Amino acid sequence: MASGASCRSSQALSQGERRRSSPAIARLCLAVLILGALAGCGGDRESSGKAAAPRTEPAAKSATETERTATVTVPAGKTQTQTGTSPEEQPGGAGDEEPAHSQALFTGRGGRVKPAVVRVPAFIAIRVELRSADGEVYSLRFGGRILRVDGSLRSVSAGFSGLRPGEALTGEPVHGGNRVRVEATAEPGP
Repeated sequence: MASGASCRSSQALSQGERRRSSPAIARLCLAVLILGALAGCGGDRESSGKAAAPRTEPAAKSATETERTATVTVPAGKTQTQTGTSPEEQPGGAGDEEPAHSQALFTGRGGRVKPAVVRVPAFIAIRVELRSADGEVYSLRFGGRILRVDGSLRSVSAGFSGLRPGEALTGEPVHGGNRVRVEATAEPGP
């Protein structure tokens, strides 16, 4: 490196260089402020037909936040509204969750309940459903719960806690049918 040459980034800007870079810096700051205003507007829906004035909020918004409504004043004096759907408003959105469960479906027909054994994955909650395919009365007792179906009520279900590997939930017949079992011997999967 020559002794007269030096790195330009290590030198302070001269007065003339500062004046030339000021408009560029000002435009950059203005762009950042406009983008910050765009990200900070919205969230509340107005019930009246008037356009809402832009709010002043901190420009440091998270990229993962979803805005429901954003109102921006366009330089020509027109108002432009952009709407999106938040996760709360979508089907299956926040609050609509249903815990994972396995289904154990038993059907009564011709005096018997089939299948005799249903295998489910261990530790996953179980939804036991009893149906009457022929309109006859079938009842199964699972511990302290009784599932009963007949001609007027053809399907009934109850939820049970998950089982440890190798454990079983036994349904004893009360009115017609036979003994059934729900065993925790299946591998989890779709």
